[in-house]
Amino acid sequence: MDDPQSDPTSAPEQSPPTGPPSRSGLIAVLGSIGYIVGAYVFTFAVLIVLMIGAMLYLAATTGTVEQFNSIMEGESYVLLAGLESGLLGLGAFGLAALSAARGWIPKPEFGLSRPTPRQIGVSLLAIAGLVVLQAALSLASSALGISASEHSLIGGDVSPYYYVALAVISILVIGPAEELLFRGLIQNYMRPAFGSTGAIVGTSLLFSSLHLMAYLTTTLSAAVVSLGVVFVLSLAFGWLYERYNNLYLVMWIHGGYNATLFLLQASL
Repeated sequence: MDDPQSDPTSAPEQSPPTGPPSRSGLIAVLGSIGYIVGAYVFTFAVLIVLMIGAMLYLAATTGTVEQFNSIMEGESYVLLAGLESGLLGLGAFGLAALSAARGWIPKPEFGLSRPTPRQIGVSLLAIAGLVVLQAALSLASSALGISASEHSLIGGDVSPYYYVALAVISILVIGPAEELLFRGLIQNYMRPAFGSTGAIVGTSLLFSSLHLMAYLTTTLSAAVVSLGVVFVLSLAFGWLYERYNNLYLVMWIHGGYNATLFLLQASL
């Protein structure tokens, strides 16, 4: 009789690894860029289709597209901003589902848990601290004779309700969409290759660079200063995500920070 101990077929099966897969730095960078390209291509492709459809509808029903032009300017632009962020979030959600299914980012790595009361308290302190930090960095740049540029959503002859609407959209759409893409996907994808610190820095570089067009409202030097502020803020978002491993928490902090700035703008 054969000894069952010597039979290789009787050996217990090894469980597959459950942690994040290892990957090279090059793959981590290319994959992160791929996430960005995929999410934004989806966003703008759907936007273009919707805009063409809206123009064709207006041309057929009214004989003009002037109403469409009005949406692209002034207070109505907030609708387009909300739609764009919503589509970005939808694209990022699809990529997150694909990444979890393929094992590129195990589902537990996303940190999808309800924030604790302590974490909610931390989030309120973080929002206040980030607003103070943003103001301090802006004052420091002004003292050096380099003024930061305003975001393209700020300015113009608009009512306070415009900024109130942006504040609501920031909490419900902008913060969640951007954090799902940059912290949930990119930071998690970079971590196996670069470690936590490297992932935070790499993600923040990508996050700030993608805001260039939004801040290119005056001069390039002013935009660079603003991007520096965005980079520092992104480092804070990344650190908070690593510290608490809670994606919902940083979504709320990001959205709450943006909303606070918009509400302060509404009060001016």
